[in-house]
Amino acid sequence: MINSWLESKKQTQMMIAARDQQLLRAMTDNQAKQASDPFVQVTRRVLFLTITFTLCYMMIYYAMNPGIQYDVIMPIKDGVSTGIFTWIFGGDSFEVVRLTGGLLLMSFMDLAFMVIGFYAVPSPGNR
Repeated sequence: MINSWLESKKQTQMMIAARDQQLLRAMTDNQAKQASDPFVQVTRRVLFLTITFTLCYMMIYYAMNPGIQYDVIMPIKDGVSTGIFTWIFGGDSFEVVRLTGGLLLMSFMDLAFMVIGFYAVPSPGNR
């Protein structure tokens, strides 16, 4: 009785593994088919170059002009600045926050590296 129960569990696990393998194969085939599209290849390269050149320009610009500062109006609610949620839902009052170019560049670097990495890594259809 225990052996039949273990055998049924084993069969169930094998069916799930086969289904997952077929699903992964279908997803990979679909990604390869879409990546081989010339329009996708061109737009990936254009976006990669645009973001990379923007990052390089910002690095040079803020290195040459270190004194640049920006005043940004941020909403605050009940004396607490809660970030993007206050910006979306509104706040009771506002405060002015001063950002330097270097701080703005540091915030942009994380986004740029994430997006550049996404567009720079070749997709399965381009190998």
